[in-house]
Amino acid sequence: MAIRILVPVDETLASFRTQQYLLKMKDELKPSITLLTVIQLSKMEYRCIPDFQQEMIKKNAIKLGKQTLERHEEEYKNAGIYTDSLLEEGGDPGKIICSVAQQDSYDMICICPNNSSEVVNIMFGSVTNYVVHNAPCPVLLVR
Repeated sequence: MAIRILVPVDETLASFRTQQYLLKMKDELKPSITLLTVIQLSKMEYRCIPDFQQEMIKKNAIKLGKQTLERHEEEYKNAGIYTDSLLEEGGDPGKIICSVAQQDSYDMICICPNNSSEVVNIMFGSVTNYVVHNAPCPVLLVR
């Protein structure tokens, strides 16, 4: 039976590190992977961007999110790993990742921390830190 792994993805080096780790461990884990991209639309509300431009930005963000998912899916497909994907629009990525993991009863979340400075993470938190402390399942941190 395949282990169900939720993998948050974006265009950062951290996402590609996670991908490379899972590709390397595919025979041991035999994973069924769900790729998740979170589009943070709430950040636009505080930027004084006119409504018509917000709509254009939202469409482009969703388009880029879909392209990101497609790129990651292709790599896994080439390695023979089954994937499906989710694109979530909303607020805080950490909360959305944990919510999706709980709703769909994933066996594990696999994530790699970004290289943000410790000071930034302490002051503002990080997605990875939130997920590690609030996930409803085990979290595999890739370094």
